[in-house]
Amino acid sequence: MPRYAGWVGIDSAVSLGIVGGTAYPRRMRTVRRRRVAVLAALLSWALVAALGACTSGGSDPAPSGPTPTERLASAKEQLDAATSVHLVLTSADLPSGVSGIVAADGWGAHPPAFKGKFQVTVRGTAADTEVVAVGGEVYAKLPFVPVFAKVDPATLGVPDPAGLFNPATGVTSLLTATGAPTAAEPVRKGTEVLRVVSGTLPGKAIVDLLRVGDANGTFTVNYGLTEPGGQLRTVELRGPFYGATPSTYRLTFDRYGEPVEIVKP
Repeated sequence: MPRYAGWVGIDSAVSLGIVGGTAYPRRMRTVRRRRVAVLAALLSWALVAALGACTSGGSDPAPSGPTPTERLASAKEQLDAATSVHLVLTSADLPSGVSGIVAADGWGAHPPAFKGKFQVTVRGTAADTEVVAVGGEVYAKLPFVPVFAKVDPATLGVPDPAGLFNPATGVTSLLTATGAPTAAEPVRKGTEVLRVVSGTLPGKAIVDLLRVGDANGTFTVNYGLTEPGGQLRTVELRGPFYGATPSTYRLTFDRYGEPVEIVKP
């Protein structure tokens, strides 16, 4: 008989749980059993998680937010749906002596129409011209002429300004023609936050729109989309507009839907 049995008695020894001559209270054995059960549960959870990772094939999580192509399509829809929009056009790196657009500032509308000012160069000589384009006709107030006259915009070195706002062939058609678009993280530009979507455009798309450029060339394009909202705010086009040396045109669109009246002068 174990040495404690004579002291505590047989019944007490059984109740204490004597093992190898040492008494372990049932409370301690119960705690150990609970610890073992907890460890077993943790191991089971880890095994299930590992099996789940294996059966998922280790695939990356789905990307969040719209794709660059979807962002451009949404921006196109918003500008095409606007009853009016304010446009500012600027240029950089134009070769000397060329004939073409230097700058513009005016209002576009849907159905396609425009009123505003163009600055153009003719063989290197700059001139400011007031222009109204509506109903398929273009009117201009030329330098030193006090009234509007109907003109062929090609003679001014500019496209039909109203055509810039045609959903099928205007500026917004470039968004869906952009190749391999990629989106950067949003950055602050003045008072707004813009997400830049970059890509390339075939020269033919540029020539069809602006009536200038190398139809066989490739142009880079950067679109600035407001964040949040996704409105088209800026378009920057760079490429062979006038020969091999790249030039840049930048368009800014704002004040969507403000009241504006464009009528034949």
